[in-house]
Amino acid sequence: MRTVPKWVNKIHEADKVEFSSVHAICFSPDGTQLVVGAGEKVMVYDPRDGALVQLLQAHKGAVHAVAYCGDGKKFASGSADKNVIIWTSKMEGVLKYSHSEAIQCLAYNPVTMHLASCALTDFAFWSADVKAVQKFRLAGRITSCAWSSNGQHLAIGLASGAVSIRDRQGDETQRIIRDAAVWAVVFSKSTLLVTDWNDTLSFYSVQGQQLHKERNIGLAALSISLLGALVLVGGVGGWAVLTSEGVPILNTPQEWVWAIIPSPAFNTMAVACQDGTLWCYQVVFSTVHGLYRERYAYRENMTDVIVQHLTSGNKVRIKCHDRVQKIAIYKHRLAVQLPERVVVYEQGDVEGMLYRVKEKLSQKIECSLLVATSDALLLCQDTKLVMIGRRMPKSWVVPAPIRYVKVTTLYFEEVLLLGLLNGQIWQVEPTDGNSKMVLQTAGSVRCLDVSASRSRLAVVDDSSVCRVYSLPTGELLYTEDNVSSVSWNSWCDDLLSLSGGGLLSIKAGHFPPATQPLIGSVVGFQGGRVFCLQANSMQTINVPLSHAVHQNIQQKLFNEAYAVACLGVTALDWERLGMAALEELSFEVARKAFQRSENIIFLSLIDHLQERFEAGEKRGIITGEVLAYRGRYNDAARAFHTAGRDDRALNLYVDLRMFNKAQEYVGEGEGIAALARQRAEWARHVNEPRAAAEMYLAAGDVPRAAQLMAEGGRKDMLIELARKLDKGSSESLRCVAEALVTAGEPATAADVYQRLGDYRKVAQLAVSAGEWSRAFTLAREHAECKREVYLPYAHRMAQENKFVDAQKAYHMAGETSTAMRVFTILVGNAVAEERFSDAGYLHHLLAMQCLDTATNSINKERENSLRQYSYNERLARIYNAYDSVHRCIHEPFSLIQPDSLLNAARYVLALLDGEPPPGISKFCLYLCLARQAKALNANALARQMLDKILGLLVPQKFQESVELLMVKTRAAGGSEGRDEEVSPLCWRCRRHVPPLSAARCPHCAHALAHSLATHEVLPLVQFMPSEGISEAEALELIERTPLPDTNGKEDTGGAEVLRIDHVDDSSDPFLDKVDEDDESGVVWCSRQALLQLSPASVVIVKRPLMPTLYYRNMLPELLAIACPHCQHLFYAEDYEIHLVTKGHCPFCRHPPDESRTEDGTGDESLLNGSTSTPTSPSNGHASWR
Repeated sequence: MRTVPKWVNKIHEADKVEFSSVHAICFSPDGTQLVVGAGEKVMVYDPRDGALVQLLQAHKGAVHAVAYCGDGKKFASGSADKNVIIWTSKMEGVLKYSHSEAIQCLAYNPVTMHLASCALTDFAFWSADVKAVQKFRLAGRITSCAWSSNGQHLAIGLASGAVSIRDRQGDETQRIIRDAAVWAVVFSKSTLLVTDWNDTLSFYSVQGQQLHKERNIGLAALSISLLGALVLVGGVGGWAVLTSEGVPILNTPQEWVWAIIPSPAFNTMAVACQDGTLWCYQVVFSTVHGLYRERYAYRENMTDVIVQHLTSGNKVRIKCHDRVQKIAIYKHRLAVQLPERVVVYEQGDVEGMLYRVKEKLSQKIECSLLVATSDALLLCQDTKLVMIGRRMPKSWVVPAPIRYVKVTTLYFEEVLLLGLLNGQIWQVEPTDGNSKMVLQTAGSVRCLDVSASRSRLAVVDDSSVCRVYSLPTGELLYTEDNVSSVSWNSWCDDLLSLSGGGLLSIKAGHFPPATQPLIGSVVGFQGGRVFCLQANSMQTINVPLSHAVHQNIQQKLFNEAYAVACLGVTALDWERLGMAALEELSFEVARKAFQRSENIIFLSLIDHLQERFEAGEKRGIITGEVLAYRGRYNDAARAFHTAGRDDRALNLYVDLRMFNKAQEYVGEGEGIAALARQRAEWARHVNEPRAAAEMYLAAGDVPRAAQLMAEGGRKDMLIELARKLDKGSSESLRCVAEALVTAGEPATAADVYQRLGDYRKVAQLAVSAGEWSRAFTLAREHAECKREVYLPYAHRMAQENKFVDAQKAYHMAGETSTAMRVFTILVGNAVAEERFSDAGYLHHLLAMQCLDTATNSINKERENSLRQYSYNERLARIYNAYDSVHRCIHEPFSLIQPDSLLNAARYVLALLDGEPPPGISKFCLYLCLARQAKALNANALARQMLDKILGLLVPQKFQESVELLMVKTRAAGGSEGRDEEVSPLCWRCRRHVPPLSAARCPHCAHALAHSLATHEVLPLVQFMPSEGISEAEALELIERTPLPDTNGKEDTGGAEVLRIDHVDDSSDPFLDKVDEDDESGVVWCSRQALLQLSPASVVIVKRPLMPTLYYRNMLPELLAIACPHCQHLFYAEDYEIHLVTKGHCPFCRHPPDESRTEDGTGDESLLNGSTSTPTSPSNGHASWR
């Protein structure tokens, strides 16, 4: 560091004879104004040239203090006239206040902008927002004051040797006692610096504790201030620059210095003297640094050494506690020259930033350069080079002063290359002590550097010419002009960086350099980074190396290009290198380049091509492949032709759709046809489907043509093509039909399939079009279509939650297991949800499906299906009848008549065989019978049912009602009951059967017929035609009207005649006495008996594969009929009422207008989803889920 006088002024009094003593000075925060208190005047200067800007004469006494506010809007002046004046930055006085004594010092709070003004024995705080000035008295004479950086503490120096530390309210918090008068104080961050008249600088905390040892500064300081991390002091005897620890750096003798202040914006400072002299100095900081590869060591704050890793940015600070004069760094060693010694540091680890002191050389030395090697230190003293720190010191003397020293290795030995003022380059070997001149250059050496391979030497002279020599031979290789500094790349031997004339040049070998703007000097070059010294700082600049890579590629120097590219280039540069190397079949370099750019495609190509090339394939073919991948198709085709592979050229042009060029390489015959097909394919890709289709037709490829017509929506072309093709071209017709479907013409496609006899496809098209009527018709006419029709319909019904129709459809499609699984789930849900009517309906559907299966099967399968039919039909009737019983028990009200409920419960009990089916409760049946019997005064039956209930576990909620019913029944036990009235009547033998015998008469074994609407016994008697009468004949006899009997009549004159010899064959067998030995219970009718029957009184039940049942209605006035769908018996009146109210049969739920087809299945029901979803009898809404 050094100071250079910028300007000096001598301030006179008004008579221009006497000098005005300059007591106080301060800079504005932006450094554009210098305020001076000289005599009674306040003067404002321009610090740049010393021009007086304004003279302010408002005080009547000597001005002892001036202070500028941190906001830059105002400053204050204090005088011996006891007044403080506040001035604006435009030099206008705005406020004045006074103390009782002369003003000694002023200080603005850096945070609150409050002004602290100190007189001899008191101090005050002033702020613009408070009118009154608050004053505080102090014991002792005040000499100086200073605020802490956070604005919380004010330090006041006293002539008594004390320092009073006050808070913002003016209260004393600490007091520091010194041995002599304190004339200057200042805060450096949280540290208080105190100077006294014992020439001592001391350091304290705001708590009053001493922090560092005291320093003798050789001055009785009157002023102290901070220049960055440096301390400026002025007083009796001159002024000095100290380190933050008080170590002297610079001393300037003066007789008496009142104040010394640095500029906050520029590297300048001002010094005010007793003799009226005002000095302004320019502060110049010299750069002390050293560089070894990416480690840069430099001086900071004059006493610290910073070691920075230029690549990672990591830094480490080494505190030397003395002025650093020289720095040298080499490998793991760091040497620092201090005024009285040289300290050598070594790295603690190879990669780390930890440095430990290795040795200290306590000797005061002067040198121009300090040089460190791996095991020694050397000093350059003009023409002499001296090694220090050894027992046997060495020295070398050269012919001219040493200008530059480079430490390097040659032939595995550490050497020094010296650049001399006379242009000579000397080589010194510190280990052996040998030295010699290597070569002579044309001018004085400014700097030099040696390449990474130690084969070339670059030297820059004072004429700014860089010369590159061959180090082994001394031959001049090339020169570059306008160069101030030079550095070889430490990773690549061919790269050289040069700086000068505001440019940075990167030169690769003998190729022209690439330039870019640069302010500074290049001092290092590592990989793709240039280390540049700009002013006093080191900068790392990333430089592009693409030009060097391209220059080597142009000369086909691929290995050299790869070496440069490894230092850092873009992915595009790697691609270019890889492409160029691949064209020349330099596979290794190409592979490495594409690995860097992560081009998987070309890496695979290289492996493939290298394998083929090593297998002996011609170079021309491999080159053609590479050229084709590069897009140079004509060159690739010529390469293929030269190698005798016209087929590859043909394939190349065909792939490129360059058919005209492809014809140059095509042969005759099949090759032309293949080319035509490829051309058609190209026409399709360019969105010309009509042209492509015509080309395919011309080539005889009908399937492909039809596909293109469909994709292009050319329905007219497809229809015309379908008409032209005959039935013999079945495959072509099938392709055309598929294309018609794709094009949205299913009707025409169905016609084509019908021509081919493929009805399954026709059915599939009908299903996809939603034409279910046509689909069902096809299924009936063609058995092979059933699965194609019913299976998708089942899926559709399942998606629409119409599971009953879905179950039917699965059955029709032959998916028996699926149909049964659906049925099982539906029945289980219905029973679990107590929808017994639905459960009965489902079992009826399954019974009908079993009957349908039996119709289409033989032998054992038929027998098994018929057994399943009987089983499910019985369950259907059980659940159907149990529904009303269950509702009667579990619902509070029932609209069903008691006799109907009794009949239903009795009917269910009659049908039960062993364990009841799931959901059927005997308790409910017995309770229903007991309740209804009691309601009908059938007390004996009621007691019988209650006795059975006692043998069961009665649910808790029915306990009370059962007990009450028992009490009522027992109370009526002696009364006359009506049990006979509730007993069924057998219309065969005309006798009442026991109340619970609802299935068969115990007297005549006649099977009782029940109405499935009310479950009462119908007045029907089952009969069978006598043996020898066929079913057709029996039906014919029943339908025939009987002729009147005239053979046995004769005129008796009105008298009644009894003949005992006449045998009447026309007696009514239904009125005959029952044969008790006949266990069948069936009436056998002869032809005459059948002829005598009225057709209106006969009910016939006819089911497929089941014997026909004939019934005679014994009460013709009560018409009984059989449902045409399920063939179950009802009173006609009940059946018709249910059809009107519900719209379907009470049992099978078929609408009256729905008819069965010939195969016994109702296909139309599959089209009407509204009739297939049963409703719950309990809640009236859809119950299928």
